[in-house]
Amino acid sequence: MLLGKLKRIIIALVLVFFTTTVFAATTDLAVRFLNKANEAYEDGNIEDAYKYVNQALAVAKDEDSQTNVLYFAQTVYKVKLQELQKKYDDMALIDIKMNLEKYPNIENTTIKKLVKQIEQDQENKEKAAQKAETAAQRKVEQERFEAQQESMEAQAKAMKEQADAMKEQAEATKQGQEDFKNALETGLKDMGATFTDAFSETAKETKRSTRVIALSIIGIAIIIVFLVLLIMVIIKKAAKANLVQQEQYAQAFRLLAQNQNQTNRLMLGGITDIYGGNPSLRIAGSSTWAPAAALPDVTFSEEDEEELKQIAVKCEEIGQQIDNVTGRKNNSKNVAELVYKLSIQLGLPQGMAMLNFCAAMIYDAGFLAIDPDLLVATQLTEEEKQAMKEHVNLAEKHLEFVPKKYWSVFEDAAMKHHENIDGTGYPQGLEGDEIPQIARLIRVAESYVSLSSKRSYRGAMDKETAVNTLKEQPGIYDTEVVEALDKIV
Repeated sequence: MLLGKLKRIIIALVLVFFTTTVFAATTDLAVRFLNKANEAYEDGNIEDAYKYVNQALAVAKDEDSQTNVLYFAQTVYKVKLQELQKKYDDMALIDIKMNLEKYPNIENTTIKKLVKQIEQDQENKEKAAQKAETAAQRKVEQERFEAQQESMEAQAKAMKEQADAMKEQAEATKQGQEDFKNALETGLKDMGATFTDAFSETAKETKRSTRVIALSIIGIAIIIVFLVLLIMVIIKKAAKANLVQQEQYAQAFRLLAQNQNQTNRLMLGGITDIYGGNPSLRIAGSSTWAPAAALPDVTFSEEDEEELKQIAVKCEEIGQQIDNVTGRKNNSKNVAELVYKLSIQLGLPQGMAMLNFCAAMIYDAGFLAIDPDLLVATQLTEEEKQAMKEHVNLAEKHLEFVPKKYWSVFEDAAMKHHENIDGTGYPQGLEGDEIPQIARLIRVAESYVSLSSKRSYRGAMDKETAVNTLKEQPGIYDTEVVEALDKIV
């Protein structure tokens, strides 16, 4: 009995020692990041100070460490926001707002005012640009209308001049006939009454013919003037319709501009803290989601950060192509955004989360090599179903733009997003921690997006039902990822 008590005491001491050691290591890591942030701030390097203070926030556990980090973080965030006022960067602002949501204790009155002022300044600039573009388009349409009107007026003037010329010619002909008549009457006075009467009748007939010609010319001129007026009325109506159309276009443009910020909320934003160029990017075989386990001790240069932004743009283009051939509207973007949020929720660093976002955007790139008829078919034979499963092995040529240092993450996303925790998935039948983190994230995100979206064969589930459906299948989905999903949706 004494021996049993002794064992329990020893076990309790070991647990206390282990807990103290882990807590001390975490606290020491927070202090190191905070010291680096202080050094960068004193050197005037606000970007590095911002990056390190966020890392310190992620690992600070005890109350004293959190208080010190939060106090210094408020100073760094204020200076960074002041720099954004001078030189605006929408991606940097999105990153700051996301971190403020993650660490709400940072936000004070000054920081709130700075964020609001920056957003207001950008909104004013966008409105001014839209107004200028609308004015320019209206000016072009007005100039086009004026040119058309001038052309029609010139044509009307030419037709009127032609009608006047014909009228003058008719009057000249009439006058000539009168002169000829008078000459004949003068020269034939002595030829007798018979000849005189005959010539008089001829002159009368000629006069009647001349009157008919004149009336015809006047009628033609009236018709021409009527046609010119009718054309001018049509042109004015068309111009009015163009102005209405331009106003509708301006309204549509404003709506498009408002939606664009929300659509691109995660597309290029947040790429300010990228880590990589290291085999640890893959993180295969690791069941922990703690920040320290996913954080390579390598800091990317500004050139590397810009490179990852360009990769994100290319991924968006390919993701749109995938959605077009599969008929799943916005599926790639929705899955990628959810993978990004899950990565942040599970404690992965910002750089790793953004890399996961890019890989998740094109995880189904293999469908671009599948027969398009199979992708839209309502029923498939067993042979066709096997052909569809081959998409996990056909993505390679669409990943050629990815640098080698990121290749493993994109390859795991494309090839292993159908692996199940219990080993029943395909193509390799991996199980548990054999499945890379990116594949486990996509497996959950893709299934949730599918369940919560309307399909031709069923309606969309509500969020709670969709999450519970995933929880009921622990053999397929990583339970840690599903729990993280439940917290963010």
